[in-house]
Amino acid sequence: MLFSTLTARDFNGTVIPNLASSWAEKSASEYTLTIRDDATCADGTKITPSIVAASLAYFADNDNNAHPSATLVFGLGKTTITGDNTAKTVSITLAQPNSDFLAALSVSQSGIICPAGLADRTGLAAGSVKGAFSGPYTLGATKPGVEYAYDLRPDFRQWVNYTTPLAGAPARKIVFGIRTDPSTTANKLLSGDLDIGSATGDTIGRFAGRSDYHQARIITANVYVAFNETPGRYFADRPAARKAVAQAIDRAAFNKVFSNGLSPIFNSVVPAEYKCALDDASLIPAPNPVLAAAALRGARVKFPASTGFGDQGKGAEYVQKVLTDAGAVVDLDKSDNATWATTVQNPRSDWDLTLMGDVNALKLISASLTRVIGPGYRVDGRNMTASKNPEGEAAVAAGQRATDPIEQCRQYGIAQRSVLTRQDVIPLAGTASSLVSVPDVTIAAPVGAVNYATIRVAG
Repeated sequence: MLFSTLTARDFNGTVIPNLASSWAEKSASEYTLTIRDDATCADGTKITPSIVAASLAYFADNDNNAHPSATLVFGLGKTTITGDNTAKTVSITLAQPNSDFLAALSVSQSGIICPAGLADRTGLAAGSVKGAFSGPYTLGATKPGVEYAYDLRPDFRQWVNYTTPLAGAPARKIVFGIRTDPSTTANKLLSGDLDIGSATGDTIGRFAGRSDYHQARIITANVYVAFNETPGRYFADRPAARKAVAQAIDRAAFNKVFSNGLSPIFNSVVPAEYKCALDDASLIPAPNPVLAAAALRGARVKFPASTGFGDQGKGAEYVQKVLTDAGAVVDLDKSDNATWATTVQNPRSDWDLTLMGDVNALKLISASLTRVIGPGYRVDGRNMTASKNPEGEAAVAAGQRATDPIEQCRQYGIAQRSVLTRQDVIPLAGTASSLVSVPDVTIAAPVGAVNYATIRVAG
């Protein structure tokens, strides 16, 4: 909303221009992007390649910023970024190849910060530097924790050109309110007090047959059991115990509890529609309570869980029950999403297994594989399990080097089989919701990711 990215994703997942009008890929680690010459900041400053390079360098400087999404975009190691205002280009050299890099530049965290924002880091963090914004909106009046208003920039011209044009006019003002009760949200949508909202669980049925409302089914997070494999934790070096957890869980029963059966059951760390995703249920151990009990009886495990997945922790309670039925002693600690994330993102914290809610902003399988394969957070990676999987790590790296789509999928297939046969994760389901808008307001979700900058008003 506030910061434009260099690239965008079309509805079919194709990478399309945004602030970058075109690009050249010399290799999977060397890219040159041409910056469009009609883009401006909210204070009228022309967005030049040097401004883009300065913003990307700030984002990539993980030593100082510790931005958790920097490695998602740039990978490990030091990235070299240079802007050439004469040539109108930005050149980027990655320390390690990443054939998904152009798509990664569409993630909102990589949005370009204008010079006024980089000059005032305190104001940037507070959202008070309107000149910092490169996107279509500026931050308006706010009531922290209650509502936030966004005001359309009348001078904004650098809209994304989707292959299917967006019908209607951009909203002049958008006000986001914080609501936690799904029934209240549904009531306000039906009464016209809200224009856009998310229906979850039982409230989805309230819009059945309402063809006058726009509705789109969205999977916001990919959910699977993940294990802490730090040496000394219960599931470290115990693949049989991890397999037993899979045997204790009836995934169809979990899905009914977790999403009211609205989500497909996943057979990998991502849903089947992702490019390169495996969809082979035979890779997941079948439910077998007897074998589960033989391996888990007497196990003592710490189980932190988030109440922020849309089910208020019901899925975690199901997992706790089946593991307890198998003879394990399970210490379930349900908390808000921020507390849970702080715990599980550090494998040295006091936890043994969790339900991971992976919000894959890129909708690319590599972004989810690096959550469970490769270097961890303590060494600037993204793997929150501390697993040691050389085969999977080599396959992910080969997939990121590959520029041939067939070879890329072959390598990502190897990586998925490795993590599934090792039982480093147990795929379950997704957090299913329905994005609902009133008849004269539309919003798009390219590649299944909601993009509020696509809000359009009819007439």
